[in-house]
Amino acid sequence: MSSSQQQQQPLNPSDNNNEDDDNNNEDGRDNNNEDGDEAEENSNFQKKKRQKTSDVWKDLKEITLPNGTLKAECIHCKTKLAILESKATSHMKRHLKNCAQKKLYMKQQQRINFQPSSFCETAMVAPALTDGKFDMGKMRKAAANWVLMHEHPFTVVEEEGFNIMQKTGMPEWEKISRNTLKNDCVSVYESEKKKLKAMLKNVNKISLTTDMWKLGNQKIEYMVITCHFVDSEWKLQKRVINFVHLPPPLRGIDIADGIYKCLKEWGIENKIYTISVDNAVKNDVALRNLKDTFSRNKKLICGGKLFHVRCTTHILNLMVQDGIGKIKHVIQDIRDSVSFLNQSEGRLILFSEIAQQMQVPQRKLILDCKTRWNTTFLMLSTAIKFKDVFPRFQEREPNYYCCPSAEDWLKAEKVCELLEVFCLLENDINCINQMFCLFRRRNRLNFYFPIVDKR
Repeated sequence: MSSSQQQQQPLNPSDNNNEDDDNNNEDGRDNNNEDGDEAEENSNFQKKKRQKTSDVWKDLKEITLPNGTLKAECIHCKTKLAILESKATSHMKRHLKNCAQKKLYMKQQQRINFQPSSFCETAMVAPALTDGKFDMGKMRKAAANWVLMHEHPFTVVEEEGFNIMQKTGMPEWEKISRNTLKNDCVSVYESEKKKLKAMLKNVNKISLTTDMWKLGNQKIEYMVITCHFVDSEWKLQKRVINFVHLPPPLRGIDIADGIYKCLKEWGIENKIYTISVDNAVKNDVALRNLKDTFSRNKKLICGGKLFHVRCTTHILNLMVQDGIGKIKHVIQDIRDSVSFLNQSEGRLILFSEIAQQMQVPQRKLILDCKTRWNTTFLMLSTAIKFKDVFPRFQEREPNYYCCPSAEDWLKAEKVCELLEVFCLLENDINCINQMFCLFRRRNRLNFYFPIVDKR
């Protein structure tokens, strides 16, 4: 072997292996770098924005202006506030403290929160997969709760797409029919009814509210009964305990029999405190009959003087409806005008263009519900802001014949001033109800109404 060949040979047989290892290490480092870059890219893509912790963001939302600037917009008055780089929110708190629209909103939202009772919070369906075994029975119960919660039709479980989705996530899923689902829903109802019955056994005083509801197309009348009570945790609860069809002719005695039958079924006929109803003659007859029935067990508070409660909001509604009836032709013209605009997108665009030309602030027109005077007030107060736009719209729309006159708008403005007072009165009534429940929760009614508790 020549000396040149000896020089070309590696000095150590392991050198070849080292070179191969170096190459493999370089390839591995490259692959690791690529995997690291990909992982970093995925982590950046999946990175979530830090959640805002300040309470001001309950009344503010972050928006982006056309020029790309971030602003905080008040959800009440639409005022845009600066978002500082230091993330300070002191100026936002000052704005919310003085925001008139927020104060009005908070005044209107003074309602009693009906929080769920403890048994409802724990009435969750158990997981279908336990100890590695799939339980189809639990899935059927979960499906029944899902259908009842969101009011889906029973046929939803027979749809092909639904079963494909369930089979993909749970290979052990078995297709169920609408009749099976209906029976499962009835079983869930009976189970919840037993829980509520057990809960009502520990309640001493229960108040009822009842009302009649007529199905317009079929002319069938239904009666709904709701019970109100304070649970063991001093939380005000309400539950619908009956929704039943009452056959004609509907008399006061029929209403009384329907209510008593419902109370007997639930076992609370001796726990009734008050019953609130609308001001109707047949309701007076029904309550008179029930009062006579319940008086025999001598458990009515104050000898039954508090038993019949007339709905305050219904009395208020009768007063307002009688007042606005004096200008019903004006209200009808405004209602027809709003309805005429909402029937066509082109009319709304034309109306909006006229409003922009006249520099009238944009606001959506509201169509009222004839039986709810507060929605009529909202419709009138909103339409009045566009009273100068309607005549110009009439000039451009030949089929618009119900435009109110200047005198009609003047009458509507005067009525709105009165309706605003009734709105404040209704809010005050709700505030009184909230204060009453607050005192009751703190056991202070024993001081203010000793006679009631003694009896």
